Formats: sequence, structure tokens, C-alpha cells
Amino acid sequence: LWLAEKVRAEITEKAIQSAYDKFVADKASREQVTASHILVETEAEAKAIISALREGNDFTKLAKEKSTGPSGPNGGDLGYFGRGAMLPAFETAAFDLDIGQHSQFPVQTQFGWHVILLEDKRIAEPPSYVALQPQLQQNLINQNLARLLDGLRQGASFSKRSFTDIRSDAQAANKNNAAN
Repeated sequence: LWLAEKVRAEITEKAIQSAYDKFVADKASREQVTASHILVETEAEAKAIISALREGNDFTKLAKEKSTGPSGPNGGDLGYFGRGAMLPAFETAAFDLDIGQHSQFPVQTQFGWHVILLEDKRIAEPPSYVALQPQLQQNLINQNLARLLDGLRQGASFSKRSFTDIRSDAQAANKNNAAN
């Protein structure tokens, strides 16, 4: 009960609004890209595709002809995605490209070798305050509880005792209470 009261005291409308304002200001976490890719089995195939792109071949046409991935028939289009939605190597390569640029080196993942074309970058609109409020409130509860527990742990000292010793002490205390 004491922990709940201490944590609840920190979760004010002002604290939730401040957390929302910080979320809105953090545009990097809402960054999204739209990309297309060509997935092939070997690095050599991917390098040949990169060479063909350098010679002016059309990415969409090559994706339809060569890609083994499910997005191949629609030109390799993956639509918009944010950080954390793709495998790390693929994500890093896609987010590092400039708009209109394709990867200069094949990107390997567990699915094969990718050639990536970055089509656009944007910052997604943040959810409304009302929509995000429950999540922000839970985050604040978790943060404040962790901070409070860390403070309590730092000032605490612990000792180990056997269950037998604890039981003996409890039985002795019960006898003393019964005698009084």
C-alpha cells in the first residue's frame, strides 16, 4: 500500500503531459522510410543486380524479374516501416540510404541477399494525447516504481538465516506473547 501511494503521488496530469511532450519532441523514434528490395539467394546475384542498376536498369522491373521474396511481383515494394520492424542489418541499410538511392553493397539477412531502394523518409504523426495517455501513465508508474525500489535497495542491508532459526525465533516469540 505504501509503495502504491508513493508511486501514485508522482503520476500527475502534469507528469503525463510532460511525458507526452517529450514523446512528440522525439522525432527520431517516429522516423519511417518506404523502401523496395530485391531478394536473391547469393551475394553474386545481388552484386549483378547492383551493377545492372548502375547501368540504368529499372529497379521495379528487376525486382519483378529477379526477386525471390513475396514483394517481388509488386516491384519489391515494402511500404512504410519504422525502426524495429525489419531485421537489424536490413533496417540499418535502409535508414542509412538517401531518398532515391539504392544500396551499393548487398545486404545479408537470414532470408538471403537484398538490394534496397529507399523511396521516401518521413516522421510519422504522433498519436493523440488521449490515445497515448494510458501507455504514458503505465510507463511513468514503471519508472517511478523502479526508482523507488532502487532507492530502498541502496539503503537496505540483508542477512541470510536458516528457516530453522527463523521458526525457532517465531515459536519463542509466540510463547512469550502467550505468557504475557
